[in-house]
Amino acid sequence: MIRISRQSRYFDSLRNYKIYIDDIYCGDIKDNEVKELNIENGEHSILLKIDWCTSNKVTFIAKDNELKEFNCGNSMEGLKCLLVFVYITFLKNNYLFIN
Repeated sequence: MIRISRQSRYFDSLRNYKIYIDDIYCGDIKDNEVKELNIENGEHSILLKIDWCTSNKVTFIAKDNELKEFNCGNSMEGLKCLLVFVYITFLKNNYLFIN
């Protein structure tokens, strides 16, 4: 099982992020939501998307009776908010994060 916690941020607060596990769409996560998903044992990857922007891809191994926890959100914090247009164009694969 995995648990994904989304941080609340001003940017995207009214929008959902799409969750992809092994490049397969598995649902959405809302602002400030915690979502739990059951997955099979083995090696998997997880990625988030919003429009044309994505997060980093994280690879992990799922085991029986083990909970994998991830935090996610967007990178628009502090002075980075002034660079929003740079992030949604040139740094579109770094706009979201998951770790």
